[in-house]
Amino acid sequence: MNKKMKLNITKVAYGFVVMALYLMIGIFALMKYLFWTGESNIGMAVFGVVVILYGLYRGYRSYKASQVPNDEKDDVE
Repeated sequence: MNKKMKLNITKVAYGFVVMALYLMIGIFALMKYLFWTGESNIGMAVFGVVVILYGLYRGYRSYKASQVPNDEKDDVE
């Protein structure tokens, strides 16, 4: 494994952790403000949905950034 491949793996791991954190925060906000409180707070529930969508976007962007172009696949051991 060369240095560039190790860097790609660490970028993927970091991207996954960040995506998981955004998803957990978004799901928590969505569930808390819709179901756990006596009165639903739609504004904060929408915030939870936005955080979930942003987490999915970060995960997709991290996945696309980790892809090795076809001309460099021959160099990977």
